[in-house]
Amino acid sequence: MTERRFNNEIIPMHAAMYRVAVAILGSADDAADVVQDIMVRLWNNRHALDSVSSLSGYAINAVRNECVTRMNRTQQCAGIDSLFGPRADDDQHSAMERRESLRIVTGAIEAMPDTQRRVMELSAFGALSNSEIAEATGLTEVNVRAILSRGRKKLKQLFSKSDII
Repeated sequence: MTERRFNNEIIPMHAAMYRVAVAILGSADDAADVVQDIMVRLWNNRHALDSVSSLSGYAINAVRNECVTRMNRTQQCAGIDSLFGPRADDDQHSAMERRESLRIVTGAIEAMPDTQRRVMELSAFGALSNSEIAEATGLTEVNVRAILSRGRKKLKQLFSKSDII
C-alpha cells in the first residue's frame, strides 16, 4: 500500500475507530491512545494491507481487539486491595457494569458463526450501515438485515437468561 492510498483509505477511518474505542473503553484519552497505536501499526504493516478485503472491518477489528486487550491488562493489574477497598461511587459502579455487559456481549459475538460474528461486529463496533456491511462482506442487504436480526435475538436471549439487564 502506498502512502497516498493509506492517506486516502485509512486516515478517514480515524473517527470511526475512535468512536468504537470510546464505546468500549469509556475514556476519551484511552481511546485516543488506542487509535494512535493502531494507526502506527497499520502504517508499519501497510505493505500487508493490500491483501485485506475490507480495510474498514480490519481496522475496526484491530481497535476492538486492542481495547479488549487493554481492558484485560488493567483488570489483571488491579491488585487484591482494590477488591476489598472502599466501595466505588455509583458512577464508577455503573461504568463497571457497562464494561462487564460489554465483555459478555463481545464474548457472545465471538462465539457466533464467522459470517454472523463479522456482520455483528461491523454493525455494533464499526457503526456501519447495512449497505456498508453488505459491501464489505459481499452479502446482500436483505441477508445482512436477517443476520443482524438473528444475532440481536441471540444476544437478547443471552441477557434474558443471565438477568444482566
